Amino acid sequence: MAVHLEALPPFDAIRALEARGKRLAPSFAYQDVWEEEHAAQFTVAKSTGFDILQDIHGGLLSALKEGKTGREFAAGLRPLLEAKGWWGRQPVLDPATGETVSAQLGSPRRLDTIFDANMRVSYAAGHWAQFERTKATRPYLRYVAVMDGRTRPEHAARHNLCLRVDDPYWDVWAPPCGWSCRCTLQSMSERDVERMRGVLIFKPPPDRDRDWTNHRTGEVIRVPEGIDPGWGHNPGRAGHQAVLAADKLVAAPPALAATAVADPAWPAQRLADEFGAWMDALDSGRRVNRSLWPVGALDRETLAFLGRIGEPPQSGAITVQQGPATHMMRDSKRMRGAAVPAALLRRIPELLARPRAVLFDKRNPALLYVFDVPGDDRLGKLVVRIDYMTKARHKIGPTARITTNAIRTAGMVARDILEDQTAYDVISGSV
Repeated sequence: MAVHLEALPPFDAIRALEARGKRLAPSFAYQDVWEEEHAAQFTVAKSTGFDILQDIHGGLLSALKEGKTGREFAAGLRPLLEAKGWWGRQPVLDPATGETVSAQLGSPRRLDTIFDANMRVSYAAGHWAQFERTKATRPYLRYVAVMDGRTRPEHAARHNLCLRVDDPYWDVWAPPCGWSCRCTLQSMSERDVERMRGVLIFKPPPDRDRDWTNHRTGEVIRVPEGIDPGWGHNPGRAGHQAVLAADKLVAAPPALAATAVADPAWPAQRLADEFGAWMDALDSGRRVNRSLWPVGALDRETLAFLGRIGEPPQSGAITVQQGPATHMMRDSKRMRGAAVPAALLRRIPELLARPRAVLFDKRNPALLYVFDVPGDDRLGKLVVRIDYMTKARHKIGPTARITTNAIRTAGMVARDILEDQTAYDVISGSV
């Protein structure tokens, strides 16, 4: 009997594109959304004033999931864009200057560019997720250029360049490095490197920078030759840097963890994107690479309160383990209206960074992080057990025994219940 094998969808690339689609950013020119901002949001030039970003993002996501070609993507999308007036050359308002200018909106060529750029970026971000997961056994990356007459000379010069996954060189030279760039990165083991040592390059060619003026802002930027302006960043590493920062909270002293999350640069949004992808994987039954996620830390007010009542915590980190996370998501689907909506559970790092209030449950000692739930008079709550000891795998590697402040459950609660001062102390905020 013949066996028919179907290719699996590119889950990591899909998650990367889904994460960008959670923040749609209309823009007039591609210079208005710059480098790393593209890794965290989805935009299309000349989309300001037109309700088309959701349509284009949805078309790209469908194409990625179903393996559609660029021609199929364009054929399905063109009627929607034409109906909304986003097609051909038309007069449009430039919000930066207040002037009306003639601009090219939708066209077959523009849709081809949109498809090509977003597919390459999504796959690159998905590949980087794999590089992070496997770098313990495959610690090197090899730059691979398509060596034909269409390859940029600077890209050809980096063909077979081999550096470690964590080398900062990849912060800038991580393909795609420009419009229609076909270069990729390939992960390699120590054995692979030894086998190919005769052709690999272990020292990058010197960069030759050029001045480039952003005509939207007047800013002059130094751009390496061979990298198109706006492409000198790593689309996959941005989210994983947020995860690495969160991992450090587990081992950090409580005061240091509190200082980290109080910093305005704390990457709560990017961490929530990565955490949401992990929650989605759990919800769909897919295998995940860690059993515990650091999602935030106790703030200074909470640490001071716990010290005053004689309960100073050993750890400052707040974590979510696989079991409770799965139960919370199941409850959200099974008990609609009676449980915290799944969309909010996916954004727990943001909820912890900006709670409505933090309370202490005096009867059943725990912290309650309370937040608003749109369309509901009740409040949502996350129940955090202080100094919860467990065995978990919070990074690539073996299971270890750790002590953290663990979110054990989530739920909905009436405001008047939380106002009972015999049961709860309000540490910060208000209910």
